[in-house]
This record gives sequence, structure tokens and C-alpha cells, in this order.
Amino acid sequence: MKRGENQMYITNFAELAEVMMKRKHIKLKEVAEYIGTSAVYARHVIDGFYKGGKADSYKLEIADFLGIDRKYANIKEEV
Repeated sequence: MKRGENQMYITNFAELAEVMMKRKHIKLKEVAEYIGTSAVYARHVIDGFYKGGKADSYKLEIADFLGIDRKYANIKEEV
């Protein structure tokens, strides 16, 4: 098998965030502290339960913090 064949690419933001948090040994509490919210709210933003306005800007901050390309944050307009 050639290198790069049959690889799975993750494009879901919540899954990407989980993978990057595990790789970098970052806990949800640290993400929440970085964006200045509770861990529960941070989890809901990552999972996409909240949309628009402040939630979108938090999602972009989380993407930057975890080293995820902003295009995977699924934000229609840059905040």
C-alpha cells in the first residue's frame, strides 16, 4: 500500500477538536479558561449546539488555540 492511501480525513469540527485536545494533552477546562467560559459552554460550542455571534467567535478562538484550520470551524463569515 502506498503512503497516503486509504486514509480517513476528519472534517467535523467536534471530532477535530477532540483529536487535537488528546494530541496536545489539553483538557476541556483549559480550553474553557482560554476563551473565558465554563467547560460546559465550551463543550456545547465545540459540539455546535450554539451558533452565531459570540459562539462563532469562541469557535474560532478554540480553533486557533488547538491549531485547527479555521475553515473547519464551519463559520459562514469571519468574526
